[in-house]
Amino acid sequence: MDTLTNVVGILLIILIFALIGGQEVVKRIKGFVDDVSDEQLAAAAAESEQLRTLIEEQRSKWEELETRLPQDKLTLEEQQRLLEQLKADISKLASAQIDPAELKKQLEERRAKRQELEGKIKDQLEMIAALKARLAESPAQGAGADTKVVNLPDPRPAPKGAKPVVFLCRHGRVFPVAVEALQKEAQGVLLGAERLIRKEEGLDCEKLKELFDKRFVGDKFVQLGTRTGGDGKPYLVINHREDAGEETENISKRTSLFNQALKSINPQQQYIEFRVWSDSFDTYLTARNEAARAGVLAGWTPYSDNADYTLPFGIEFKTTCMGFQPPPPRPATPPDPNRPPPPPADTVD
Repeated sequence: MDTLTNVVGILLIILIFALIGGQEVVKRIKGFVDDVSDEQLAAAAAESEQLRTLIEEQRSKWEELETRLPQDKLTLEEQQRLLEQLKADISKLASAQIDPAELKKQLEERRAKRQELEGKIKDQLEMIAALKARLAESPAQGAGADTKVVNLPDPRPAPKGAKPVVFLCRHGRVFPVAVEALQKEAQGVLLGAERLIRKEEGLDCEKLKELFDKRFVGDKFVQLGTRTGGDGKPYLVINHREDAGEETENISKRTSLFNQALKSINPQQQYIEFRVWSDSFDTYLTARNEAARAGVLAGWTPYSDNADYTLPFGIEFKTTCMGFQPPPPRPATPPDPNRPPPPPADTVD
């Protein structure tokens, strides 16, 4: 009973103190509220509005960050993947056996080969330009003119004792000239009309010309005519038959007439002698390339547009054409200082 009385007494004491403390707090709060002025209240309201605005801004930023988070995550994953790939590449390079000295040696060899090729290309371009210039400037040359043997880009002389096989490049075509066969045919015509042509005062070259003009003498590529040469003797004129021969664009075909003709040439005993007109220089180059590919040496002689390719009859004429008079000697003309000198006779193109 005494214990219960003590507990109740203690509780009463606590309750009394609590009531006294609560009243004191209420008094203090009431006193504090009574002390707040209108200015302080307005300042507090302004601060509260600023805090609300700041909270809204932070909420917007947070929402934006939440929106960007998946994209940033993907970007981070891509960067991580690239980093792993870079590590793998570095690992491969580190494991590769690279000899700097050997690599430098290979680079030097390739550089030297490139310079060599550039030099060859430059030389060939200069040679082609020189050939075109010579073709445009060189006068016509008849039979027996010196022909330089060439097998670009590796020039070398024809085998000793080799005989030429004549091809003409004219009107955009290349075609053979069977020199000996044509001479024999012309000789037969000449012998058959010898009484009409041989006179006491000389050869009737006009009658001979009419004879060749009236009848066909030649083959499927050319037709023969005649003219009086500078020495007063008759010569055969090689006239190209229209559409005869191989066109430029067909020369390189394996089945072309020119390539078939190459197969019949013995490179050890024969070489090609090209007679080239200025309208068919590309034809000549194409044909020459095919000849070089077949291992056949080739020489060439340039002709101007209106020049004729002539051949002797292959027999000796002891007299000249009737009425022939040697032309007067040409007056000496001073040399053109701007004209380059002709190449030596033994120059290889």
